[in-house]
Amino acid sequence: MVLNDRHAEKVVTIFGPPGTGKTTRLLNIVEEEINNGTAVDKIGYFSFTKKAALEAITRAVLKFRLDKKDFTYFRTLHSLAYHHLNLKPADVMSDLNYREVSDWLQIKINNPNKSINDLGISTPKDVYLTLIDQSKIQGVSLQNQFSRSGMHIDGGFDRLNYIDKGIKQYKKKHKLFDYTDMILEFIEMNSAPRLDVVIIDEAQDLSLIQWLMVEQIIRKADRAYIAGDDDQAIFNWAGADMGRLGKLQCKREILNKSYRIPGKVHTVAQKIITPIVNRVEKEWQPREEEGSVQYHRTRLNNHMDLTDGTWLILARTNYLLDQLAEDLKTRGLFFERYNRSSVSEKMLNAIIGWKQIQEGGCIPFKVLKDVYYYMSGNNHIAHGYKELRGADEEKDYDHDTLVLNHGLNVHRERPWYVALDTIPEAQQIYINAALRRQKSFNVSKNIKLSTIHAAKGGEADNVMVLTDLPKKVDDNYFLQQDDERRVFYVGVTRAKKSLHIIESESTREFREIF
Repeated sequence: MVLNDRHAEKVVTIFGPPGTGKTTRLLNIVEEEINNGTAVDKIGYFSFTKKAALEAITRAVLKFRLDKKDFTYFRTLHSLAYHHLNLKPADVMSDLNYREVSDWLQIKINNPNKSINDLGISTPKDVYLTLIDQSKIQGVSLQNQFSRSGMHIDGGFDRLNYIDKGIKQYKKKHKLFDYTDMILEFIEMNSAPRLDVVIIDEAQDLSLIQWLMVEQIIRKADRAYIAGDDDQAIFNWAGADMGRLGKLQCKREILNKSYRIPGKVHTVAQKIITPIVNRVEKEWQPREEEGSVQYHRTRLNNHMDLTDGTWLILARTNYLLDQLAEDLKTRGLFFERYNRSSVSEKMLNAIIGWKQIQEGGCIPFKVLKDVYYYMSGNNHIAHGYKELRGADEEKDYDHDTLVLNHGLNVHRERPWYVALDTIPEAQQIYINAALRRQKSFNVSKNIKLSTIHAAKGGEADNVMVLTDLPKKVDDNYFLQQDDERRVFYVGVTRAKKSLHIIESESTREFREIF
C-alpha cells in the first residue's frame, strides 16, 4: 500500500509488542470516537483473524453495553467482502461444486473454502489449489508462482494451468466465488463503505490483496489506525506481505509496557528477535516480576508440575504435538487441543451421570441420553429402549425407575467402565489413570496443546516450547532464519510466569534460543 501524503496524514500506525494491550488501546480509540459523537455504524474495526474479530466485538459489547448487531463493521476482511458484495451461502463454492468440477476435469480436487481456519489462513490440502490460491493472494501470474515455489507436481505446469482454467470457467458460468475471489471482487468494484474512522488490526499478517482492500477503505475514511507488530509476522508462508507495515510513512505510536511478559522471558525474547535487521525498532518493558526460564533435555519431567496454573505446550508442527498428546494420556493428564478436551463433554457427562446413579441419586434427561449413548443396546439396555422413546424430558431419573420403565439391565454396583461398555478400552485406561491422579471427574482445562502459529494471541502462566524443527525448515534454515526467529519469538512471549525450553530430540533444532 502506498498512500499519498494527503491520505498518510490521517493514518496512525500502532505497534503492539507482546502483551502491551493492543486490543485495549484500539477499543479505547473506539470509546473516544463514540464519546465524540461518531456513530457506531461509522466505525470500522477489521482484523485478519476470526479470533481477533470475535475478541474485539465481544469486548466492545461488554464495554459499551450495546448489541452485537450495532457493530456493523466489526469483522474480518473476508467477512466485509462477503457482506459488502451481498453474497449468500449459495454464492460460495461448495463441496458439491468442487465434486462437479472434479468430475468435469477428471481430476480430484478438494474444497479450499473449508481450509479457512480461525487464523484466517487458507491452507488447501490440494497442492494445485495451494499454488492457484497463492498466485491470487500475492498478485502474481500462476506461471510465476509455480516457478518460484520450486514444487515438483504431477503433470507440471500444464496440469496446474488446466485445473486453474477449468475452475475459473466453472465459477464464471455459475457465478460462484471462493474466499480469495471475494477480496479480489471487492477491490475490482472499488466501492468500499464510507466510514468516519477505520481500525485495522493484525496488519503484519495481511497479504498484498488485503492491503489493497485496506487502502480502498482508508481512502474513503476520515481517520485510520493500523495496528500490528512486524516482530510477530509469522505467516510469510501463507502469503503475508510482512514488510509493508513497517514501510508506511505516517505517524507511529509504540506501546511500550507489557502486562504479560516477566523480566527473564523478556530477555530471551529480545535475544531471539534482535538479530533481525529489517524490523521496526521497539523499546518495550516487561512486568516487574522476574518470572523464570528453565531449560530441559526431556519434554515431560518431574521438574514440571503440570497441575500448577495454566500451561500452554507449543511445538512447530502437529506431529510433535501428537507425540505429546500420547505422553500426557499415559501420565493421566487431561488436556485441550483444537479447542476440544481430550475427553469429550458427552463422555464426561455419561461417567458423572452413572456415578450419581450409583450413589442413589437422580439425573436429568439430558444426562440420561449421554449415559444411554455409551451403553450397548440389547445388552445393557433392553431392545427398543435405547432411544428413550416415551421418556419425559422434564423429569429426573434414578436407577429403579430406569430398570422398571426404560429397559436398563445394568446393576447399580457396576463401575462406570463396565456400565458404559461402548467407551473404547484405551479411553477407559486413560480416564482411570487421570482419575487416580486427580481424584475428580472435573476435566481440567489448564493444559493446552497448540502449534506456535495457532497460539498467536494466546497466553498462559507456564509455557513449554519444543525447539524441534521440521526437516524442510531445517534444510532451508539459513534462507529463512528471520522467519523462524519470529515464530519462536511469538512462542516464548506467550508466557506470563515461567518459560520451559525443551531441547530437540534430533539434531534439527532452533539453536538461537539457547
